[in-house]
Amino acid sequence: MDRSNAQPSPTNPQISPPRADQVEKGPQFPPERLVTLYSSAEWEVFIRDWTEILKDKYHSVERLGGAGDQGRDIAGYVNAPNTSGPWDNFQAKHYDHPLAPSDVWVEFGKLCHYTFTQAYTIPREYRFVAPQDMGTKLWNLMTKPENLRSELIVAWDRYCRNGITDKFEVPLTGEFREYVESFDFSIVGYVPVRKIIEQFRLTPYFVTRFGGGLPVRPAADLPPTTIAPHETRYVRQLLDAYSECLACTVGSFSSLSKTGIHRKHFDRSREDFYRADSLRVFSRATVPAGTFESLQDEVYRGVVDIAESAHKDGFERVKETVKAARNLPIHSHALVSVLTHDDKSGICHQLANSDKLIWVKPI
Repeated sequence: MDRSNAQPSPTNPQISPPRADQVEKGPQFPPERLVTLYSSAEWEVFIRDWTEILKDKYHSVERLGGAGDQGRDIAGYVNAPNTSGPWDNFQAKHYDHPLAPSDVWVEFGKLCHYTFTQAYTIPREYRFVAPQDMGTKLWNLMTKPENLRSELIVAWDRYCRNGITDKFEVPLTGEFREYVESFDFSIVGYVPVRKIIEQFRLTPYFVTRFGGGLPVRPAADLPPTTIAPHETRYVRQLLDAYSECLACTVGSFSSLSKTGIHRKHFDRSREDFYRADSLRVFSRATVPAGTFESLQDEVYRGVVDIAESAHKDGFERVKETVKAARNLPIHSHALVSVLTHDDKSGICHQLANSDKLIWVKPI
């Protein structure tokens, strides 16, 4: 009896019932498997995103893949693209098998032809990137540039003569043959897909492309004993709120009684501000740009009506607004798995720091 599709039952305790995440998301595949499911266009976009990760290496990256790319899928320019400075060429090849010489002979032909005709300069590096990497035969040729050259010459008429462009033949004769026979094929190589994925893992784009959840969030720093320049505005707003409540001017937090409710509130508020700031820093390294700002906007929209309602004084307005933020249901945001109530309180003070929330309305 075929039990491969057997369902859980009280009489078959060896089969575990599905978990909630399995029902919702289905089987989870490792990134190395997922990239094999990409289309050719999706693979080129993935490689372009990967090269843009290497910001310290390139001035700019362009995706040129498509008709008329002249054998340049992704170009990484060390200087501006319109200069003659060094550049790297990445050939994004998406096949259902490891790359073989027959898959890429025409690409070598394009490299030779278009650099010979000076359509572009010889790249500093010429790298293949493929979801199933290189086959043994192609790998062996890449490690021995002289053999690669001689094999290309043998394969030229079959793969390159009519394959480089559909406008004319490119015979391997005369000066062009001499050019190919002296071409430095040591620039040719490949980047293993595992290396690409591991470099991707260190960026904010990994979780949105491959999932797997956010890493552990580090603990937030405690506020310094002195007010830092970047927190002066929300601190001033808190002092104004206390002033309106106490019906007297509170010029500095040091004038508040250390055991009084206002000083305790002030200390908690600073702790929450720094917790929210630690979430902002964490988000920069783990999720795409703008994600934290979208969380701030979600909190703002959830509390602004409370903040703009009538209250007996500014202190009451702060407390009611922060209370609403702490109770705000946030279920679908990308940062929800690491979000705390204290973060939502701290975001209120971040919003006050930029005057998006005002605790004491000007007279």
